[in-house]
Order: sequence, then structure tokens, then C-alpha cells
Amino acid sequence: MTKKILLLCHDLTTRLRLTHIWSAAGATMLPRTSDETPDCVVIDLGRRDALGEVARLRALHPGVDIVTCAATFDGPAVEAAKAAGATDFAARSHVDKRVARRLNLAN
Repeated sequence: MTKKILLLCHDLTTRLRLTHIWSAAGATMLPRTSDETPDCVVIDLGRRDALGEVARLRALHPGVDIVTCAATFDGPAVEAAKAAGATDFAARSHVDKRVARRLNLAN
């Protein structure tokens, strides 16, 4: 079964790299406007609306993993994301591996 990932990332280079990695591992990347329920949502905390998106998506998809990421670890930002409904946090450079493990994607 193909896994569906919704990636909300403000950095185009990171977004293209992650899309390539996860697509190669057998996942489908959902467009932001998709009505489909994702298996995982990845939200970059660098987005100005990141916490609002976490809360909105948690309400819309209560059982879906929501993984937040950022370039560096920021304890208060991670705690705020978890309070908004995030399931997990990963450094941006390792989020591909974290999501692959959570979804059991092929390496």
C-alpha cells in the first residue's frame, strides 16, 4: 500500500529533496490542497503559520502522525508544536529518515 505524505515546507530545496527521497521509497506526495487523508504530515517550523497548521491538521486528522522539523533544535518551539498537536520532531537534515521509519518506507 502506498503511503501518502503531506509536506508543508517553506524551503524549496528541502521540499524538492524530501519529495524525491520519499517518492523513491514508494510514498505519494499529496498537494497542499488535497482532500485525501495523509498517512503523515511534515510541517517545517520555519513556516510562519506552522503552529496554526499543526492545530488545524490535528483537528482535521486526529489519528495522523504530524512530524515537525526545523534547521536546528529549539526546545520552546518543539514544545509549542507538541502542544498544538505535533506527534514528533526531527532536525530538517534527518526528517527523511524519521518519516521513513514511522511509515515503514523502503530504503
